[in-house]
Amino acid sequence: MSVIAATRLQFKKSAFAEEVVKHLVAENEIRDLFSAATSLETTSHIIAAVVGSEAPELLEVSPMSDLLMFNSLFTCLRVLFVKQVQGTDLSQGEQQIVSLANRFAKKLTSNENSIHLQGNIELVIKLYNQLQTLAKAEVRSHRSMC
Repeated sequence: MSVIAATRLQFKKSAFAEEVVKHLVAENEIRDLFSAATSLETTSHIIAAVVGSEAPELLEVSPMSDLLMFNSLFTCLRVLFVKQVQGTDLSQGEQQIVSLANRFAKKLTSNENSIHLQGNIELVIKLYNQLQTLAKAEVRSHRSMC
């Protein structure tokens, strides 16, 4: 990849992260996720970085919508699921992405969706529940070691 192409990709990821922030700020029920140490901006940059490497075509879509946000979070969730299953702990920002994916899946559940989108929504909810179960088991195993 040339320097110009790499720089162009970085600008696209930065613009995408800004769109993510704007979209999430408008969501009242999501603000409570960002009262902890990791900021909305940090989380949005993690989302943009994963989307940029896994599904760069999503960086081109504009304007930001609930559907684009869901597809971006779904892309991130698949990567984070593999990371967690392989035994690597998720950072706080990554955990927020998992929660965001679940919230957007539930939000889109009430809409009329295509069969493909409905399948993705169900998969996000299933992966979220599996990650929560895995996290609880991890906490229990650490307690029993002490």
